[in-house]
Amino acid sequence: MVSSSRSIKPEPENGVKKFTRFISQSSQRFLASFIDSDSEKERQANHIFQQINQAIAQKSVVVIQYRDDLQAKATDRFETLVGRIYQHSTNPEALVIKLQKNNQVRMISAKNIKKISIITHRQARLEK
Repeated sequence: MVSSSRSIKPEPENGVKKFTRFISQSSQRFLASFIDSDSEKERQANHIFQQINQAIAQKSVVVIQYRDDLQAKATDRFETLVGRIYQHSTNPEALVIKLQKNNQVRMISAKNIKKISIITHRQARLEK
């Protein structure tokens, strides 16, 4: 009689499967957070464009937090612009803003607007 002595070992695939599952789940979480971040930025950009269109249609005064690409490299600060905005006739990404304090006219890029607030006519009257 031949005795076979088999030792019971845990399957090596079990550890490999766990590691593979961990990597897969980590990758999926990373991808999901990346996509969520992009969709949040897109929602914010759409909201800003809606406010821009509303301000243009109502001819309202706006307060804009703005930072162009050169300012972004130099500092973390945003520039605050107050005035009326107009759509550029040939470039929808470009806006013309007539500043309220000195009637200076500037051209800015809509993509560099961090935040925009519309001052209604009622608010403007209360401030005067």
